[in-house]
Amino acid sequence: IKRKNGININKDYKRKLLIAAKNEARYRFHFSIKKCNELIETLTETLNGNDLEFVTSFTDKAKERTFKKTKDKLVNKFHLLLQNNSKKHTHVKDAILNLAGNDIPNHHKNILNLGPKFVPTIRNIPYMEIITTTEQKALELERNEKQYEAERLRQTVQNILKKSTKKPKSNLTKEQSQALKELKSSNQIDIYPFDKGSGFVMIKHEDALNKIEEQIGHTKIVNKDPTKSLINQFQITLRKLKKENKFNDREYQKLYPTDGIPPRMYGMIKAHKPQKNYPMRIVVSTIGSPPYETSKYLVDLIQPTLNKNQIRVINSKTFVQQAKEWIPDPNEIQVSFDVVNLYPSVPIKKATNVIVDILQSDFDNIQTRTKLTLIDIRSLIELCLKKCYFSWNNEIRILDDAGPIGLSLMVVIAEAFLQFIEKNAIEISLRSIPPVAPITYRRYVDDTHSRFIDIEISKQFLNILNQQEPKIQFTAEYENDNKELNFLDVTIKNNNNGKYEFKIHRKNAITNVQIKPHSSISPNIKDGVFKGFLARAYTICSPQYLENEIKFLRSVFIENGYKDNQLDKIIKEYKPKDQRPNIQETEPDNKITTSLPWIPGVSTKLKRAFKKENIKVAFKSGKNLQDILCKKNKSTLPPLSSPGVYKVSCSCGKAYVGETGACIKTRIKQHQKATFEDKVNDSAIAEHHHDCRKEILWEETKQLSSESNYFKRKIREALEIQKRQTHTHGINKDNGTYVTTQSWIPLLRTI
Repeated sequence: IKRKNGININKDYKRKLLIAAKNEARYRFHFSIKKCNELIETLTETLNGNDLEFVTSFTDKAKERTFKKTKDKLVNKFHLLLQNNSKKHTHVKDAILNLAGNDIPNHHKNILNLGPKFVPTIRNIPYMEIITTTEQKALELERNEKQYEAERLRQTVQNILKKSTKKPKSNLTKEQSQALKELKSSNQIDIYPFDKGSGFVMIKHEDALNKIEEQIGHTKIVNKDPTKSLINQFQITLRKLKKENKFNDREYQKLYPTDGIPPRMYGMIKAHKPQKNYPMRIVVSTIGSPPYETSKYLVDLIQPTLNKNQIRVINSKTFVQQAKEWIPDPNEIQVSFDVVNLYPSVPIKKATNVIVDILQSDFDNIQTRTKLTLIDIRSLIELCLKKCYFSWNNEIRILDDAGPIGLSLMVVIAEAFLQFIEKNAIEISLRSIPPVAPITYRRYVDDTHSRFIDIEISKQFLNILNQQEPKIQFTAEYENDNKELNFLDVTIKNNNNGKYEFKIHRKNAITNVQIKPHSSISPNIKDGVFKGFLARAYTICSPQYLENEIKFLRSVFIENGYKDNQLDKIIKEYKPKDQRPNIQETEPDNKITTSLPWIPGVSTKLKRAFKKENIKVAFKSGKNLQDILCKKNKSTLPPLSSPGVYKVSCSCGKAYVGETGACIKTRIKQHQKATFEDKVNDSAIAEHHHDCRKEILWEETKQLSSESNYFKRKIREALEIQKRQTHTHGINKDNGTYVTTQSWIPLLRTI
């Protein structure tokens, strides 16, 4: 009976028994109703009115007593089952930290305990997004002289979308959907994500503002947004470098900011720091800001040079690989040094000099990646780091003497400066008599792992570290009595036999809430998450800890709703990368790839259609609960503040569809100026207004899509023109660019 076949037979008979019991109960129920109805008819014919009323009243009261007794019995049984069930679930913690003080309603708990990464099913199929992506790939096929395959792809996708008329079924209950609406619309309670771990914090709106103010209170509020001034400076600098042939056309087009938005601030609560009253961690998004693209370019340019440093580790995997080769003495100690508040503490001018010196020493290699000189690189670094400012609560805040928070270049600057500090400290410690240098020293961002002969020497080295730069200060954490130290997600133990042992370390704030099986994402991603944890276990854990770690992962995922047989199959079939057979890649280098939104019941059909044309599809998920519930805590930008496709209407009934790589509101201002000055050659809207003389409804401008990719934006514009017929019956002078096919028109007119 304990074999797999026996277990399946047992499950099958249990299911059949349950069905038989249900059918029997249904039969008894309908039989009882039939007998009751016959009895009521007999009594009605036999008894007079008063007697019948007395019997009916007595029967109703007896029915109520029986119903209440049965209901109470079932409710008690349900709570007992819940209690027993909760005892089994020992690994997954509550995903809610309640700082609001009030009791949380059960339906709110139900939705929040799904976790921040849970993705509700999208309400409506994004037809235009799918059509745009398909047309983009069809045009790529045509460029490769595959006209037949391109048209076949269009027709197949169109047929799939025509048949997909029903809204996707929701993966939330009515109570959960209601809770989601209530939490989104609440003005008193805010939802914030954990800084580390998977969970939500419920906090009063005023308390959240106070926590943020504690962190940014030292910033200055300014009246003028510096974004336009910065854009102008970047444009001047990049134009100059382009004239000197330092950038090719593609690089220049990507880096040149035609428009921009200020960095936006939002917060995450440090749920793992109750001793500090759960402080707020400040996060700034610099996407779309003036230095964003130039910063990315500089990071790609500089990072390979910094990667040559022997102290830096890329992740816990590389650390464990190195630490396995060490031979620790039983008497030595492990120490972890941590930098206090790293990024705001980096002295920008000193750090810029340091990074230029590092690049100078590796400039022969740098020149293989760019035509820029060291002077050019320095000027771009200084321009990117010129101003630390962000938008929050409809205010512009500036932080003096600090690099831009959230800018990718700041990570590189901080890394270079720490390498400089560590190099100096180690050289000084080696010259000390006696030497106080660490046996080994490794660092990941601002967290280090070091080995010393004894604790006194480690304190002397810490003192040397803290003397290098007053703004950059380190704290120390020492191994425990079991000779264990936590570094990154690894617990390192000196086994006193000349080896280190490794196992997974999880902080107390880790809730172990994983993506639920009914979350609206591709099944491959769900399996991939579990495989990712298995890969980490095999990579990090010493053999004696591996089995327990896999059992732990299995239990965690079962508690999150996954089927045990599915997990067992993955565990059985999984092989670490170094144990897999070396299979040669068969895919061509020029294979077309694309991404599509995940829609239950539709996406798999679309994937087959693309696969038939040798196009690899990856699925992207919709907004998760963190995106939905925490959105209101972020700084909101004015409408039309992103590049994309837009529609402007005239009161005569006609409309214009356009696209822009700048903010849409900037392009609208250009249309308005041309219309006001009657410059009919500068704008199709101005030309229409000159002839029509009706009012242009500028305030009703609608953003049809947000898209920064030029090619995709042009395709979407052309498709929107076809859909809305704004060329033949509107203001547009043409049908747009690239899209010449009429294949989509039947579908476009129906969606």
